[in-house]
Amino acid sequence: MGLAVMQITYTRQAAKTLIGMQPRRAAKIIQAIEKIAETPARNDLDIRKLTNRSGYRLRVGDWRVIYREDGVILTIERIAPRGGAH
Repeated sequence: MGLAVMQITYTRQAAKTLIGMQPRRAAKIIQAIEKIAETPARNDLDIRKLTNRSGYRLRVGDWRVIYREDGVILTIERIAPRGGAH
């Protein structure tokens, strides 16, 4: 029996941010996103449900990843430095 891994999609804005950042930092963020795609309910990552809107916030160092997931597709909506992600 194989594990179902969610498909990861990025908005244009999120992909552009990821491409423009330092490769080591980008790799760290991608690794965290891939962990969520494997197992959405994790205790080893700093994930919070967003208030006043749907979705979640993943913290990776000083960066925030805003995303939604429906069990099949993990949509990365925004990647921004702390304080700039909303």
